[in-house]
Amino acid sequence: MVQDTQNKQAQEQSRKAGTAHRVFKKASPSGPIIDAAREVVRMELALSNKLHVAKHDLEHIRKLPAGAGVVLISNHADEMDPRICLELSRRSGRRFISMCNREAFDELSGFAGWALQHLGHFSVERGAHDSHARDFAIDIVKEGKNVLLIFPEGEIFYLNEEVQPFHSGAVEICMQAILQMREKNPDWTAFIVPMAIKYHHRGRIEKVLEMRITRMERRLELLPMEDATFAERLKRIQRELLLREDMQHEVRISLEEDLFEQIITTEKTILARVEERHREVSVTQHEVIDESWQLSAEIRADLEGTSDDSVREELAHELSDLEEVAQLTSWRPYYYEGDVSADRLAEAVMKLERELYKIKRPRQLSRRDVHIKVAEPIDLGKLADDYRRDPRAFRHSFTTELHDNVQALVDALVYQCARRQ
Repeated sequence: MVQDTQNKQAQEQSRKAGTAHRVFKKASPSGPIIDAAREVVRMELALSNKLHVAKHDLEHIRKLPAGAGVVLISNHADEMDPRICLELSRRSGRRFISMCNREAFDELSGFAGWALQHLGHFSVERGAHDSHARDFAIDIVKEGKNVLLIFPEGEIFYLNEEVQPFHSGAVEICMQAILQMREKNPDWTAFIVPMAIKYHHRGRIEKVLEMRITRMERRLELLPMEDATFAERLKRIQRELLLREDMQHEVRISLEEDLFEQIITTEKTILARVEERHREVSVTQHEVIDESWQLSAEIRADLEGTSDDSVREELAHELSDLEEVAQLTSWRPYYYEGDVSADRLAEAVMKLERELYKIKRPRQLSRRDVHIKVAEPIDLGKLADDYRRDPRAFRHSFTTELHDNVQALVDALVYQCARRQ
């Protein structure tokens, strides 16, 4: 109890001292580095993730008015998305500047951050009111030179065929750029361009599904299931992994709940316990993953502001718990139940491997086709008066509309892939 009190006091002192969030990393795009990366990515994708995008879709990006602001929004389907977008940038003849979570800039002892910045990425502290990232993004749009790329889902959920709820930042950034620029130029405008990415495994992947699922079952010491479907076996693996989480965090789940309800109970229980240890933080978010990001941002600020080893160890453990919560929000067993595509089963395998093997980026199961569909650009300048009347209502309604638009694009690509089977 004494140690806990001391830890709390140390955290509170660092907060009162005005601890800042981690240093903002702005994009510093380098033409030669981007060109070199494009060539490497182009060859890599030809071998493992062949990109398919129609000429008329590219024209939606190519023919945008010179000097206008452009925000390209897309679902965030896979770890390959940034490389896919780098190739799309090459084909469309436009440079993309994109947000990237702040943690990625610290990988490889900071070298990853240097590379990301020179490839046109800037950092955003998820869950925090990151004014540096917001203002930098607005300036990119106002400049009208490069395309601002945003993934409004904010996370990779490995739920490629179901677009998760969008955050409204892209709409706010675009509208603020329009309002600021129109103080000098009343005719200036900016466009939002919806886009969808769909990964589709080439050919049949039953053998590799069998191999990867069997490997997980053996790792968990699960007995073989006679005549069970892939979905049933994946669900059993998910139950076992959840049971281990519950034992570690002392979650008392009800056996009467189905698997989905047990997952919800687990993530909320872990989150509530971290919140209890940080009562000084006013949690303003309502979705579980947003709450976990907000708490993570506050805890990272505390971590930066203390040199006390015991406090740092406790905070690092809490960050790990919150990362687990964020991952659990994508554990949706209904996604791969019933008569579903092999692509959905493959995503489930990757997600469970990430948890079981404690790896950050699971290997894809086989070579894939990557289909991109780009919708007609939307001129937000025409909607500026609607935004002025009620910014909050406009952000909500238009963000929902964008989400539905991207989901429709994904649905069209899923149908297209199914027809080619």
